[in-house]
Amino acid sequence: MKNKLVFAAGMAAGYVLGARAGRASYEQIKVKANELWSNPKVQDKVSQASETVKAKAPEVQAQAEQALKKAQSAMHRGGDNDAAQSPSDEYKI
Repeated sequence: MKNKLVFAAGMAAGYVLGARAGRASYEQIKVKANELWSNPKVQDKVSQASETVKAKAPEVQAQAEQALKKAQSAMHRGGDNDAAQSPSDEYKI
């Protein structure tokens, strides 16, 4: 569904930018876009998506915080290991 909407929006934008008919074509597309946006089915999907985002936001935030802490920890551990080894140690046989 999302891909179809993105494709339709791209087609509409291309038509508006490439149309020689000018303002009339733009107004026609504008009316159709408003009709689509006002469609109850579209608004239902928008509401569902909005509710899903609101419901999942705390979980996503917690996972992002964990990933950040893990990355910071790994970065600090990696930095300590590099500092403990002197450049001359790399070339000893």
